[in-house]
Amino acid sequence: MLSRAPVVAAALFGLTALLTSPVLAQTVMKLGHDQPETSTHHQAAVKFKELVESRTGGKVKVQIFPASMLGSGTQQVEQVQAGALEAAVLPTAWVAPLAPSIQVLDLPFLFPDRAVTYKVVDGPVGAAILKPLEKVNIEGVAFWESGFKQFTGSFPIREPADYQGHKIRTMPAPVIQEQFKAFGATPTTIAFAELYSALQQKVVDGQENPIATIAAMKFYEVQKYLTMSDHGFLAYVFMINKPFLDKLPADQQKIVKDAAREAGRYQRDIIKKAEAEYLETFKKAGVEIITLTPDQRKAFEEASKPVYDWFVAKFGTETLDMVRDDVKKQSAN
Repeated sequence: MLSRAPVVAAALFGLTALLTSPVLAQTVMKLGHDQPETSTHHQAAVKFKELVESRTGGKVKVQIFPASMLGSGTQQVEQVQAGALEAAVLPTAWVAPLAPSIQVLDLPFLFPDRAVTYKVVDGPVGAAILKPLEKVNIEGVAFWESGFKQFTGSFPIREPADYQGHKIRTMPAPVIQEQFKAFGATPTTIAFAELYSALQQKVVDGQENPIATIAAMKFYEVQKYLTMSDHGFLAYVFMINKPFLDKLPADQQKIVKDAAREAGRYQRDIIKKAEAEYLETFKKAGVEIITLTPDQRKAFEEASKPVYDWFVAKFGTETLDMVRDDVKKQSAN
């Protein structure tokens, strides 16, 4: 009679090999964001997924949850902090409660253009702004964006006085609320997912967002006027739960971080190309597009000074001076 031992041994060896196969040793990384699947943010998230899964040989699998599927911006940040969500890409305003000085990036008329902005946020100053997040179990890895913000309203906006008596939707960041107070408006915090209906039902009279976001969320359907103000850069923080990141092998940590930064650069390319097309869409929808004259822009800059006073009183001058010095340096290069 033939012994079954070699057969059993072979089977056990095969089972052991299967269980220890690197293909099965897979880490799942959930990534949440607040934009729809048509957005440049989602396209960049897909690029991130492709880069990570390809470069780790499938050892890290990325699951994307767009359009606030996992909760509001505040809820997603809290989930990343707790480790219930491995990563998220969200506006700085949602991160501000955990790292208040990050609001410096939301100050109006801080950056002159995209080129200078990228140099600042991608360099040592950007890293320093994100550093405080490590104290709350979050690692800020990269800055994505929505672009420069524009004003929209059910009323034309050409000077700060136009805001008098109007309710304007803002994110919960106090610095943005102070901005609209300085213009004479009443800031009203409304969840991003509810903003379209709030504008449609006249709960608020206007809002601020970059062109790409206005297009993706179809705000142009419920706002008659758009003012090209370029008044603020809407930075998105690509954040990862720090304990999760620290547990990854060193090579995978590098892949994940590099992929986040590369996907951010990819997003910047596609967002700039899309903006001209979006403006044509707005015009066809009947939106009146107003471009601020130099004098009108200067009036808004002057009206914004109390916001800077508020920021300095709240957080001191260190972070603001650091950013301003770098803006000056990068503008000269």
